[in-house]
Amino acid sequence: DMIGPNAPQDVKDAWMEAAKVVNANGMGIKKNGMLSHISQMMVQRLNKQLNGEGDVDNIDILGNTTESAIQATSQALYDLDHPREYVPKSIEVQRACMKEREFYVAFLEKLEKLKVKI
Repeated sequence: DMIGPNAPQDVKDAWMEAAKVVNANGMGIKKNGMLSHISQMMVQRLNKQLNGEGDVDNIDILGNTTESAIQATSQALYDLDHPREYVPKSIEVQRACMKEREFYVAFLEKLEKLKVKI
């Protein structure tokens, strides 16, 4: 609900399934509720917030269609793979980024299957 309040239920379900498969979510939030790192989805959320889109507690990143969720996730994956500048990262953050990437790939696979159903 934090990033896709208007997303179709099957997109939300795909998010949760990908999180279970990978044992991570696309927000970089650990089981204890703390951030492991700033994920690309979090960057998108913060950018929307800075641009005045949505309210503080409810920033919609995934949109309201499967296509918009695919677009947001593809952008997050691209941004993860093509950082704008090099910033040294600890081993822990590097591992978290690898998990983040793994999540985006799994989520995109599930979204593509949804798209085929439509």
